[in-house]
Amino acid sequence: MNIALAEFQRRFPSTSCTVAGATWVFRDTDQDADRIPLVMLPGAGATGDVLFRAIEGLRDTRRIVSVSYPALDDADLLATGLLAALSEAGIERFDLFGSSLGGYLAQACALQAPERVRRCMFANTFYDAAWLRNKMSRDALRKTPADTHLANSIKQLQSAPEDTPEKADFKKTMLALVGPAQTAEMAKAVLLAVLGTKVLPKVSKPAETIAVLDADDDPVVDGPTRAAMRERYADSRQFRFATGGHYPALLNPAEFIAALQQHFGDQADAE
Repeated sequence: MNIALAEFQRRFPSTSCTVAGATWVFRDTDQDADRIPLVMLPGAGATGDVLFRAIEGLRDTRRIVSVSYPALDDADLLATGLLAALSEAGIERFDLFGSSLGGYLAQACALQAPERVRRCMFANTFYDAAWLRNKMSRDALRKTPADTHLANSIKQLQSAPEDTPEKADFKKTMLALVGPAQTAEMAKAVLLAVLGTKVLPKVSKPAETIAVLDADDDPVVDGPTRAAMRERYADSRQFRFATGGHYPALLNPAEFIAALQQHFGDQADAE
């Protein structure tokens, strides 16, 4: 059991919003619709609670809304559904952080509704998922039973190293979320969504409102894909970590939180 995660979940109960038959789950650190929130989107590997360490580090200065995805296997539907669900929750204008699949969705949302997104950060992510499609077949995944896919994911997590406090925290957090919170159907659907993504155009917003974050030791998104993101947004703020892997929110939390504070500022900056 991850006691710190359980305490975070207790203090900030989740709320749900159903749009077009799909249920979105939010955790809001301060349900005051008059404050511009920082909306945080996770990758495909877990729920929004995977960002809880960063949320704890930011919540004194910002209202944070974390998102957990429904079992939708289409990234376009995820992006349009997210915008609709945020509107349903009374959130029309927001800052937007996204990691991995969340980074892709953050770009898609900023393209679909640029007037709603004040600042954005794209982390450990891509605008073209060709690198993943070269390693994994969407058709093969579609034919794999969801329970089998989840069992394989859990087996990988169980074999993850624990030789540093950060790695131990990562492993404990992921095992508390993948399966218990992120169901087999959800885990399979969001990975199918990644594999089915189209190539996105560049987000056309002022350079100072965009940031790109990645880590040199990311074992998931390959080097050329990360470099392409940095080159596309070369005029924007960039954070490049030596360590942090694909989950710097857990594996390099101090540097990660500092980067978000630098780019998104405090609540006064968001007014």
